[in-house]
Amino acid sequence: MNLLKIIKKFLFIQNFFAWLVSKFPAYLEFSLGKYLGIKKAMYITAHDKTYGSYLEFGVFTGSSFNFAMKVNKNLDKLLGNSNCDFVGFDSFQGFGKISQSDEHPMFKDETFEVDESKILKNIKKCAAGQKYQIIKGFYNETLKKDPQEYNITKARVVMIDCDLKESTTLALNFIKNILQKGTIILFDDFIFFKGDQTKGEFAAFEEFKASNPKIKFREAFEYGYGSKAFIVSEVN
Repeated sequence: MNLLKIIKKFLFIQNFFAWLVSKFPAYLEFSLGKYLGIKKAMYITAHDKTYGSYLEFGVFTGSSFNFAMKVNKNLDKLLGNSNCDFVGFDSFQGFGKISQSDEHPMFKDETFEVDESKILKNIKKCAAGQKYQIIKGFYNETLKKDPQEYNITKARVVMIDCDLKESTTLALNFIKNILQKGTIILFDDFIFFKGDQTKGEFAAFEEFKASNPKIKFREAFEYGYGSKAFIVSEVN
């Protein structure tokens, strides 16, 4: 009796697995997809020798930032030292002032306020000697500076976890001059705002591409719950 026949005969099997999957928290599944997206991006760039910094806009609890450092450490053993450094940007106090066009019932200050000292202590522990820096503050202040002022010269992988159009726009404009052929940008909240093409990370990216036609992108892969990754294919 093959597997399909068994499943058709004993319906409790499908009932059990459906129950099991339904019980797995959606947020944890979302986070797992994010981990896999980062792992893919870090592997592709390591394989292609696209060297530079890992940048994360929206550190929150530090989970994905720490994961990126762990992945890089393992990839360095496999594919050679990438000399990658890690840079995270976050206020650790939420969004600050949110414009009316960026309002969303799930994106609130109280959701993203965290114990900063606890987060930073854990990041230091997870870094295990790897080079990193956390730039604290709201984006309208910290991203006014040139990347070179933070000793960032080239972007290897960029995690955009900004949620809102305004903050994503600030992040994209900040990295514009450090993009290189092979840089991978991950948009973690690409699908939200009910698919509205004038809002969120999607709208910010569309406007960025229109304003910078000499920078070409290819869709690299999808991950998680509607998240997307793009690779820079040309910079003129």
